[in-house]
Amino acid sequence: MVALATYAQTITGFAFGLIFMAGVVLLGIVPVAMGAILISILSLFNCAVALYGKRATLDRRIVLISALSGLMTVFPGVWVLAVLSGEYVDWLKVILGVAIMLSSLMLVRHPKPRRSRSPAWSFALFGGLSGFMGGMFSTSGPPMVYQLYRQPLTQAVIRDCLLLIFAINSLQRLTIVTFQGALNASVIGAAAAAIPVVVIFTWLGRRYPPPLSVRSLRRLAFLLLLGSGISLCLSGLS
Repeated sequence: MVALATYAQTITGFAFGLIFMAGVVLLGIVPVAMGAILISILSLFNCAVALYGKRATLDRRIVLISALSGLMTVFPGVWVLAVLSGEYVDWLKVILGVAIMLSSLMLVRHPKPRRSRSPAWSFALFGGLSGFMGGMFSTSGPPMVYQLYRQPLTQAVIRDCLLLIFAINSLQRLTIVTFQGALNASVIGAAAAAIPVVVIFTWLGRRYPPPLSVRSLRRLAFLLLLGSGISLCLSGLS
């Protein structure tokens, strides 16, 4: 699942956490809580490598407002996950399935860029939503992706701002679960085994992309996420 999620993100630019979480939960490989921790570790590793030496392409004001707002909502997201992971695990699957379906619709849609930048409160709002999703499932991408792609910014600035915001959310989430005692040897061992897979399939995705257009790749990712979301909802409801 790490290989599939990494390759998909390399060729489409998004959806690592969504594909990984949907896959491991649907197939019963690991619980939702453990999957979220693994995503946080691997995302932090990827972001650190990708952002090395790229300070010039960061919009510090956007990152500061969005990240501060997200810092206030990551903990509530982690708390909700802990509450639902017990007796309400089936409802947790339904919530995750709905979140993945909505995310697939949001990620595949290309909003038209605004002529002027959105007000600060909108970055705080989407940053808070992103932090809450990151706290629950370590999938903080969709709200901020939608918000930043509506701004009159270059692709490089959007990409690097997203990476830094995701890294901050992942670092906070890892700090919280460490104090909770959830970062145990089995999680660390699984993450250590997954990091080489991330590196290898990132290289494969760049070196050998599938012979499909960008539009076709996005449609393929959309169908994969939508199908996973529907399957999770049906599994939880049954």
